[in-house]
Amino acid sequence: MLRAPRVARGPASRYLAWRLIQESQRNENNDQREVTNRAVLRAKFNYNALSENEFQRRYRLSTNTFRFLCEELKEITPLRASTRMTLEHKVLCALNFYATGSYQRSVGMGKYLGQSTVSKIVTEVTNALTCPGMLNRHIHFPKTAHERNLIKQKFYTKYGIPGVIGCVDGSHFHIFQPKKAVEHLFFCRKNFHSLNVQVVCDSDCRIININPKYGGATHDCFVWNNSQVSTFMETLYRNGEQGWLLGDSGYPQRPWLMTPINDAADDSPEAKYNHLHGKARVLIENTFGRLKNRWRCLNKDRTLHYAPEKCAKIITACAVLHNIAIDFMVPLLEQDDTDALIVETVPQEEVPNSSLRESSAEDLVRGRASRRTLVDRLNRLQR
Repeated sequence: MLRAPRVARGPASRYLAWRLIQESQRNENNDQREVTNRAVLRAKFNYNALSENEFQRRYRLSTNTFRFLCEELKEITPLRASTRMTLEHKVLCALNFYATGSYQRSVGMGKYLGQSTVSKIVTEVTNALTCPGMLNRHIHFPKTAHERNLIKQKFYTKYGIPGVIGCVDGSHFHIFQPKKAVEHLFFCRKNFHSLNVQVVCDSDCRIININPKYGGATHDCFVWNNSQVSTFMETLYRNGEQGWLLGDSGYPQRPWLMTPINDAADDSPEAKYNHLHGKARVLIENTFGRLKNRWRCLNKDRTLHYAPEKCAKIITACAVLHNIAIDFMVPLLEQDDTDALIVETVPQEEVPNSSLRESSAEDLVRGRASRRTLVDRLNRLQR
């Protein structure tokens, strides 16, 4: 049997092999030392030592709100501490990512964690924030007539329009280019990849419904027609309850969805209706602005580098945090004040003919009749 000839190894080759082994062991020791040092530093990190302003600047919530959030996550979600990290540190890590959109931070928890670790923690906390218990508690469409009447009264007091339960619109959230097979579903008319997220807000800019599952190529009208909130509002109408949402011209006019009147003459009742409609509907623009500018990972200057499904979860998690911040009256930072900012939305054309053909002609007629009645009522109230 033939054997391969032995290669003579001289002192130089043996020394080189020894050096490689030593270098490998040294790298392993350094990595282990870095992991240990980070664990020690995390244990020493005390968020209570931060001033209230500094805490809100880093994490976008007050310390009281943060403590409430941690207790609630312990109570109704599977999120737990690990052997190397407390639950509070996990939540701080995720909040820092939501607030900045970056894994790399020179202050706070960021410098004590590796990027892959941060990514895992963000996923863990995001799943906890979007579990059914948290969603049902914090993103809640009014289910009872009493709850809806309270919202209607607030809208009427603030804007002078009766019957309004909320404002609806879609906004585009930048995402990383998806897989080629589905890429066309997410490429919007402004030439970037996005999710077209439909949100309904109340008179306090609280998010009462969110639908983040459609790509940026999808028209607002299609998202609306295939949403649960559309079915719910129609059911209320069929059961004899008068109430509606306010939407722009990208939505179909319905008895339960009021849209602007095109080409209204100046100083006409229709123009007065459009004016009040626009004043109230700006709430949804402000809601998107506050959401994106408190949680900068959603801002147009950032792109979520995840698959669309995970991006949708992160957006929903930020919506939960948005509502919690409103409940605790956590102010926006001065540089995050968004009432004067332009929100990244794609202007919608009027409802496409294809969508109108799919819709009920009878509902369209009844919707226009309901809007006509509302116009006349507002005209009488303003005399």
